[in-house]
Amino acid sequence: MMKSLVRTLTFLLLFLATIDMAAQRGDWNSDPTEKVQRQTERMKESLSLSDKQAEKVGEINLKYAKKMREARAEMSSETDRTAIRESFMKLSKEQDEELKNVMTTAQFEEWQKIKAERMQQRRERRSKRGDQNEKELKKNTEENKG
Repeated sequence: MMKSLVRTLTFLLLFLATIDMAAQRGDWNSDPTEKVQRQTERMKESLSLSDKQAEKVGEINLKYAKKMREARAEMSSETDRTAIRESFMKLSKEQDEELKNVMTTAQFEEWQKIKAERMQQRRERRSKRGDQNEKELKKNTEENKG
């Protein structure tokens, strides 16, 4: 009786955590315009873009946000993470080529640095989540044995 209650509560907590994480990520299929505006504003500030540069960067960002959204929709049923990652990396490289034509060399180099830092932060967060998930799984396994 107690084990089934613990399992039920564990399942419920995991289910609620999943819903919460999905809500935090936002809807991938929503209109990307607002996110692109925020991203472009942050880029304008951090890279000291002129108004003209920021306008062009915003157009490029929106173009590729829409392409990413389309790619996600097409691959939503696909489980091959490698193919998905390769597709997104290709789009990112294409976007960088367009941004390179709008930014100065110094701005583009700074943008590459910022992107690399963000990538590292994402990896660290994923690693921490993985460690936490392993601990939870181990704890639940031990509780179910007992």
